[in-house]
Amino acid sequence: MKKYFLFLISFVLLFNIAPARAQRIFSDDFSGNLEKWQLVNGDISYWQISNQALYATITQSRKLSTIVPKDEFWQGMDEYTVDFIFKVFDDTDKNFVVGMRDAANFYDFHFYSNKLIVEDIRNGFSIHNAMVPFALELNRDYSVHISYTKEKIELLIDGEKVFNTTENWAPPIYGGKFGLKIATGGVAHSRAFFNQVEVKEINSKDVLFKQDDPLWAMAIYDHADIWTDHPEMSNWACALSSAAMLIRAYGYQFLPSGDEINPLSLNRWLIEQGDGYIAEGLVNWLAISRLSRILSEQSADVLPKLEFTYFNGSEEENLNVLRENLVETTGQIAASANHFFLVKEYLENLHDFSIKDPLYGQLLLSEKTEKIVSLRLFQPSFTDLSYLLLVLPKEFNFSLTTENGDAIEDLQSVEEEIVGELGTIGQDYKLIYYAKPESVKLNLFLNTFNFNKELLDKVKLFIYQNDGDFQLISLSDLIGEVKNFDEVDQFLLKIDYSKEEESIVNLEIIEKTVDEQKQNTLNQLAVQSNEDFESGKLSFYLFYQLNLLIDSLREHLDYFFLLQKFLDFHKL
Repeated sequence: MKKYFLFLISFVLLFNIAPARAQRIFSDDFSGNLEKWQLVNGDISYWQISNQALYATITQSRKLSTIVPKDEFWQGMDEYTVDFIFKVFDDTDKNFVVGMRDAANFYDFHFYSNKLIVEDIRNGFSIHNAMVPFALELNRDYSVHISYTKEKIELLIDGEKVFNTTENWAPPIYGGKFGLKIATGGVAHSRAFFNQVEVKEINSKDVLFKQDDPLWAMAIYDHADIWTDHPEMSNWACALSSAAMLIRAYGYQFLPSGDEINPLSLNRWLIEQGDGYIAEGLVNWLAISRLSRILSEQSADVLPKLEFTYFNGSEEENLNVLRENLVETTGQIAASANHFFLVKEYLENLHDFSIKDPLYGQLLLSEKTEKIVSLRLFQPSFTDLSYLLLVLPKEFNFSLTTENGDAIEDLQSVEEEIVGELGTIGQDYKLIYYAKPESVKLNLFLNTFNFNKELLDKVKLFIYQNDGDFQLISLSDLIGEVKNFDEVDQFLLKIDYSKEEESIVNLEIIEKTVDEQKQNTLNQLAVQSNEDFESGKLSFYLFYQLNLLIDSLREHLDYFFLLQKFLDFHKL
């Protein structure tokens, strides 16, 4: 692991990527005056402090007033949570706002006539609104919590979710302050109470994405509508959500398109890529590594590229490797037998790991009942992203050698799957990783008991260069038209691999010998006769006689011509 930090300049650069700073907080318990607040509109006389609480009172109709924190106390917060105590004394309009850029641009929370009305006000016009039933009780203290991020706005009252924006809303405009507001309509009186205001900056790196978040829960995962009746992200997006959290943890916030990184936008990006998803629904971790290179270049290499490594060992080995890697990284992805989650950090005082699970509520690794079986490790780097990735149906066998026939031993064969209540993805495939190959000529041999087009279509070879750029080699595209797969013994892919430029791949089809073809025919006929006997298409007498002949011919292929005579005589 230390090999990535051979040069002092790389070490210094890496550890200055995201200097730590204290969380910015605005708070006011109204024990003094309104020195932290400024008036946006209306009259300051509408606001009074009494008994360490803020009261807003208007005694005229069709008036309003809004106050927000002054710039020097707000400290430039763009995403934040707000907590405060709220109380009303009458049934007239009651308000508070978030995202207030000026008097004409903000999000308004408006309680009126046993309803909550939330409006997106831009340039003085309401461009979107939502209405939910909510009756404020008079003279009752309500605990209000608001989360305001570029992804969504959420309101909780006394711990219960009352409102959140959905995908039908335009994305929140970045920035803007929290504000307190009082207003009247036709009724010439309104009075409200605010206290214990606390606004905390949200760290955009430290996010928790849930695969069943309403913003994307019902979106189609990958192309899952092709292979399942339940294609929603809520069923399958644990690895995807973990990857999105990992990317954000390293400071990447926006995709090349400008969309903020979350499970929904990352799902779209992966679908658009030639290497985004593999094996009918598995996240290609090398595509995540390649994305980090793209985003690193956009940051003028201020942010690092992320080199991917797969690791699996005993439970103790997995935990030791995880602990070692978290010393110098900001998160790693762990997998139990059928589920992925993000491990955030090692907590020395607890001898435990803090985790972010995209589906379940555990906060510590010790709370999980299933052990970690493998790790997807991402190491910040500015160097080598080269890889070979072979995606194979489990029916295939393979070998990878040098041009001279020496076996390549630094290979990792991985079986990866996601198991949900509604099915499993990835269970039919194996993934073979070859990390950081040198520029060299390689031979890849592929064979299986029964070649057919459906299987061949599933064989994919991804060739990654040093900078993460890739080629996708599809075996079926190389083969073209093969009239008789029974004659094929194996396929040989000759790979002239280059770390710096496009590799050259050629195909040779190695045919079976005549005797191998005869043995293959006997094998297929034995299987078919068994199926015909079990289905009643073949009598016991013919089934028995045919298999006696098959067994005899296996040892005496010179008499293979007798098979056709037997089949013709019995009209089989």
